[in-house]
Amino acid sequence: MLSKSGQTRVTQLDGLRGIAALVVVACHVVSTLPGIGNVVKGNRSAALNTAETWAVFSPLHVLWNGTPAVHVFFVLSGFVLVLPFTRPGPARSWAQYYAKRFFRLYIPAWASLAVAVALILLIPRTASPLQSPWADMYVIHPSVGQVLKDGLLLLNASTINTPLWSLKWEVLFSLLLPAYVFLALRWRRFWHVKIGLALLLALVGALQHLDWLSYLPIFLIGAVLGVERERIRELTRKWPRVAWFLVAAAGLFLANAEWISREQPIPGVEAVVTVGATLIVLLFISCGSAKRLGDTAAAQWLGRVSFSLYLVHLPIILAGVTLLRSVSLPMALAVSVAASFAIAELFFRYVEQPAHRLSMAVGRAVGRRIRRDAPADSPAIPQPAEAPSPPVAREYAGSRSR
Repeated sequence: MLSKSGQTRVTQLDGLRGIAALVVVACHVVSTLPGIGNVVKGNRSAALNTAETWAVFSPLHVLWNGTPAVHVFFVLSGFVLVLPFTRPGPARSWAQYYAKRFFRLYIPAWASLAVAVALILLIPRTASPLQSPWADMYVIHPSVGQVLKDGLLLLNASTINTPLWSLKWEVLFSLLLPAYVFLALRWRRFWHVKIGLALLLALVGALQHLDWLSYLPIFLIGAVLGVERERIRELTRKWPRVAWFLVAAAGLFLANAEWISREQPIPGVEAVVTVGATLIVLLFISCGSAKRLGDTAAAQWLGRVSFSLYLVHLPIILAGVTLLRSVSLPMALAVSVAASFAIAELFFRYVEQPAHRLSMAVGRAVGRRIRRDAPADSPAIPQPAEAPSPPVAREYAGSRSR
């Protein structure tokens, strides 16, 4: 499928991104329910009825498990951002890339922070027995300092708009992209070893409770998958359906490893979740049935607004619940979800799309300036020695739910 720029897009990965965004929304909706939210907050021994027990401690949890959805986002970010650097053509300027990436990430993030603050001022969040202890954690009276800190996207986000915490890792990955490109394009024959080492680093990070070592290797997995996508497709081209069924089952099971029982999860479970997320992305890269699912109209719409939906949905849900919980919590959640979808579409049209256009315009301006001032000596992104003509997905900043 051709984009307006004439580049081809991996459309099924847009769909996967949309499905993951829907899972994130479901995670926050279900966590608002008093019984389930108590467990999500950390009390695994909390009393649950039969339906709630099945929702939390069964494979059904994967339908609203936000953690693997975030890991999928990180893998997709690595996959997508490395693709332009695998195409043949003139060398690309790092300055041009950084200028584009800044506007692409920060303008939507700042706008979503403004939406969250406005909603808190209009409908102040308060704790209540009508909602879960998990929802009570988001009660906050934002200060100017908190807003400015959250707007940096480089420090731990407050509960004003908690999903912004994941953009810290997106920003760090974006800053370190030259290293990721180098590692993904070198030692091509050992691509599987690089993925294994990245998983090992993520495991060490999880065991040592080092967030940077847990999350940053996930982007490398995506970058290697992006560079080696044609090799992987060729290797899996003749796999029978039963093989893909096993990949899907393993991916979903491992992604949901944190919630297979009431017992506390094993140390390092986050790395197990990363393996599951990687298998899910692999499924959508190479499996025909998964590709068709990702290319459905609903998944494509969700993929189009996924970043916007991720950025705005939690403040809207919390505002709706605060306003309507005394009438009916289920009704409050239903109204909030509908409002989240509608506002996500508006946010995409009037914030995210203009930010993307601005980023492209800034990138072109920086490129012209570089060519005019130092066309021969400007630092450039090295091109691979062997550069196939791959499909190129649109640039996207991934997301995460907590």
